[in-house]
Amino acid sequence: MEDAAIVDLYWQRSDQAISETDRKYGRYCHRIAMNICTDNEDAEECVNDTWFRAWNGPVRSRT
Repeated sequence: MEDAAIVDLYWQRSDQAISETDRKYGRYCHRIAMNICTDNEDAEECVNDTWFRAWNGPVRSRT
């Protein structure tokens, strides 16, 4: 899925936004987190926290 479509899902507050984000960027983000944490569970928690913050991030009006 294209990034613009994923962003639209966030704007729609669709739960699918998280799953599509994870599908597209999950492995990449997990690899980065593993380079920092070196523990799989900690890395997984970091990625989940990232998705949580993306979901609850500040809402700005679309222009």
